[in-house]
Amino acid sequence: MTETAINPYDAVAYPGHAFAQTHPARLATIAHLHGLEAASPHRMRVLELGCGRGGNLLPMAAQYPQSDFVGLDLSGSAIARARTAQAELGLGNIAFHHRDILEVGEELGSFDYILVHGVYSWVPDIVREAILAVFGRLLTARGIAYVSYNALPGCRLRDLARDVMLYATRDVHEPEERVRVARAALAAFAEASDGETFHGASLRQRLRQLADTPDNVLYHDDLNPGARAFALHEVLDAAARHGLQFLAEASFPNQFGAAKGPAQAMLAGIPVEDAVHREQTLDLLIGRAFRETLLCRQDIVLRRGIGRSSLQPYHLAASTRLVEPGEGEDARPGVDRFEFDEGIRLSVDLPLCKAVLRRLGQAWPASIAFERLVALAVADVGAETGSDPAGEIGRLEDALLAIFRAGLLDVRLEAPPLTTTVSERPLASPLARWQATTAREVTDLRHRMVALDGVIVRKFVCLLDGTRDEARLLADLNAFLDEAHGSGADVGNLLRRATEEEIAVHLKDVARLGLLQA
Repeated sequence: MTETAINPYDAVAYPGHAFAQTHPARLATIAHLHGLEAASPHRMRVLELGCGRGGNLLPMAAQYPQSDFVGLDLSGSAIARARTAQAELGLGNIAFHHRDILEVGEELGSFDYILVHGVYSWVPDIVREAILAVFGRLLTARGIAYVSYNALPGCRLRDLARDVMLYATRDVHEPEERVRVARAALAAFAEASDGETFHGASLRQRLRQLADTPDNVLYHDDLNPGARAFALHEVLDAAARHGLQFLAEASFPNQFGAAKGPAQAMLAGIPVEDAVHREQTLDLLIGRAFRETLLCRQDIVLRRGIGRSSLQPYHLAASTRLVEPGEGEDARPGVDRFEFDEGIRLSVDLPLCKAVLRRLGQAWPASIAFERLVALAVADVGAETGSDPAGEIGRLEDALLAIFRAGLLDVRLEAPPLTTTVSERPLASPLARWQATTAREVTDLRHRMVALDGVIVRKFVCLLDGTRDEARLLADLNAFLDEAHGSGADVGNLLRRATEEEIAVHLKDVARLGLLQA
């Protein structure tokens, strides 16, 4: 890029927010499951290439004040916004640099975690090689690199629609007009194509997907002519030249994903030690279109496969609830149905497993240490444990491992720093309080983005600074409402007066959103 060229990320800002799958605590847990003792998040150095406005890195810096963070981006406007946010939050453990990845040298020092999200597939080959070279030079001996990219073969379907949009916009350069023309062209081609053909069906499917895609995301992700997708083995071959090996996917352990029946059997026939072959085979079976690959140094001996006792060192969590059986579901006596996120349901008959899932559902979004969780479940079940408690606990471990493999169980080396217990003077995350002053979405203490429902909830979160009891919260929220209604501005159907009961409900809701600090 020349000095006079306009950076497309300065021309059109890309959404900046937290990505839970990049959080070092998650990466450290995945590494630990593979026999790699990564750096503790409480004493680590983290580098993010392509950090944008700092939406992913700032929450980490706020959570771990004893650790150091560095963010780099080629967009000057994004770095300016990141530095403004850093100053407003008063964070002294993070630095943002306006710098090209090609200019990154050893002067930055070494890092325990290097994160590159949403960059690799969208930059020239020379920059891709530079990213892997940074990993090779700057990762510590037991460091972890995270890199996400569009994957093959799944993106071949996406590219059918992308070909239409790139052709239609080949002579259009103004960003808003480029997006408008691209959307109109895809709609026209999808409608005119034969929906009974593979090609026509693919265009229609992509058109539906893009209906919910923001214009700025479409502009950068689909209308970048140089963007390309990669097979896993291509990325790993390139990484190997820099002394790196495949650790796992950030989505671990959902190894078989959408594979079913014969596909499951094919994957099960591949030895767990041959992790790369397994993963590449999975991509070819399910058409994976996006990967989030973790890399570590080649000289580290990794442990592949998980067994009955694998979950014992960890804290467990699950977003689940007990539900009534639906039509056609198992309605046998003694069988309970639990619903997880995205409507996934499990029928469970093992008493200890039912007790564990009830406990996890009540505690969510908090985590419970495995040993304590089992003790609570045994106490809940009582005599139902039977005459062979050790055998029942073994069967419980098998059941939890199956739930974990299905991607329904969150596992952490240490519990997130949140509580669902409302204290006398509740304290919300300082970062979330700062975000709530200007935005509807805030970062929770699990490093996820959560939505605050309306201006009252946003103001309520801002008031949770640890100095107010419920009576003071009620008085200050009502003072805010009085001021709003007396301002003469159009406040729509804004509540006139809050009640004690509503304060209690708000506190419960904020706790369930994972915003209260432990």
